[in-house]
Amino acid sequence: MRVELPKEKVFPMPFRFWLILTVSIILPFFSGMHPAIFVFWLIGLWGVTARRGTTLRSTDQKMFRYYSVYGIHLGSWEPITPNAGVVVLGEQQSVRQTSYAGVMRYQEHTGVALYLVNASHREKLLLARVVKRDELDPYVKVLEEEFKLKLVRFSPAISAKTKARRKR
Repeated sequence: MRVELPKEKVFPMPFRFWLILTVSIILPFFSGMHPAIFVFWLIGLWGVTARRGTTLRSTDQKMFRYYSVYGIHLGSWEPITPNAGVVVLGEQQSVRQTSYAGVMRYQEHTGVALYLVNASHREKLLLARVVKRDELDPYVKVLEEEFKLKLVRFSPAISAKTKARRKR
């Protein structure tokens, strides 16, 4: 069985790529510029079509983490580590931009990420990002049944050296 986890856009705000694409299409027709500007179409289309995703295959317990551009998946098949677990973590990203005029713009994005973790929770691999936790529930069920990946609470092991440093 193959499971295609939800894809995510590499550039969540692709306005600049739509702008590059639009300008590179309109400018040659109205200004008589050289047709070499059509190369910028590739840059605009690259930004608009760039996606990240993961496909899991239960027959041989492998995963394909890919980067997709122009609809072409680039990546390789990797084995799923034994004794692995699945963790769902909330994420919050904020962006602060200031212009030369002193105008500040602040954007905040919240979401949920699905990670594959090893037994000690020291290594985690991003499998999927979504906006709401409800979108991941059907996938988590399939991962538990088909891939024997249990949904666990994220609790990374803390070394003795780190514990001693925190006590000081």
